[in-house]
Amino acid sequence: MKITKYITIFAALLMICCGTCLGEEKGSNEPTQAFFRGNTFYEERDYAKALQNYEQVLKLGVESGNLYYNIGNTYLKMGKVGYAILYYSKARRLIPQDSDLKSNLSYARSLVQEGSADMPRGNFVGRIIRRPFASFNLNNVALIGLVLYACLILMAAAFIINPVLFKKIKIVFIALCVLLVWDVTVFGLRYYYEEALKHGVVIQKEVEGKYEPIDKSTTYYKLREGSDVIIMKTKNDWRQIRRRDGKRAWVKKESVEEV
Repeated sequence: MKITKYITIFAALLMICCGTCLGEEKGSNEPTQAFFRGNTFYEERDYAKALQNYEQVLKLGVESGNLYYNIGNTYLKMGKVGYAILYYSKARRLIPQDSDLKSNLSYARSLVQEGSADMPRGNFVGRIIRRPFASFNLNNVALIGLVLYACLILMAAAFIINPVLFKKIKIVFIALCVLLVWDVTVFGLRYYYEEALKHGVVIQKEVEGKYEPIDKSTTYYKLREGSDVIIMKTKNDWRQIRRRDGKRAWVKKESVEEV
C-alpha cells in the first residue's frame, strides 16, 4: 500500500512538473507566435490586427530591430507616417546596417515636407570618426572594444614572458592600440548622441511649438509630422524640444514620442 501511495504521489508531482514546463514553454513561445501572427495579418493587409499582435510582443517585454521595422511598415501602410518614422528610428538603433530599413526610412521621410533629414550628429570631424562604425549598433561597438582590449592584454603578457617578441610584432601592437582608442572614442560619441540625448519624433500632422508650456502662449514655430527633435525635458503635459537648428520650444506631450 505504501509503495502504491508513493507511486501515486510521484506521478502527481511528475504531472505538475510537466505541466509547469509546458506552461513555461508555451509562455516562451508566445512572443514568437504573436510576431508571426502579425506577419500573417500584414500579408493579408489586415494592418490593424497585425499592429495589435506586434504590440502584444512589445508588452511581453521583447524588442528587436525586425519587430520595430515591421511595426514601422504597418504604420506606413496605415498612412501614419510620423509613427512609421518613429519605429523605423527605433529599429535603426538595433539594425543600422539593414538596407531595407534605410530605404523605407528614407521613403517615409520623403513623404513629409519638413523634418525629413536626420538630426545633426555632431560636427564634421565627429561624423568622419564614426563613419567606419556606422554599420554597427552600440553593443557591437562595445564588443569590438572588449575584443581589442583582450588582445592587447594577451600580447602584453606575451611580451613580459618573451621581450624579444615585442620587436617582431611592435607594429601590430601599436595598430591595435590605435584601433582601441578609436573604438572607445566612437563609443563615447555614439553613447552621447544615441543614449544621453533623448531623440523624439513628431507623430501628429502639425504641431505648434510655443514659447511657454501653456496653451495661451505665443507660437514660436510649427513642426510637421515626422520631424526629428531632441527632447530636453518634460513638464506635466508638455515637452520642451530642440529643433535641428537649435531653437527650443514647448509642445504638447502627446504630439512627440521618444525614440
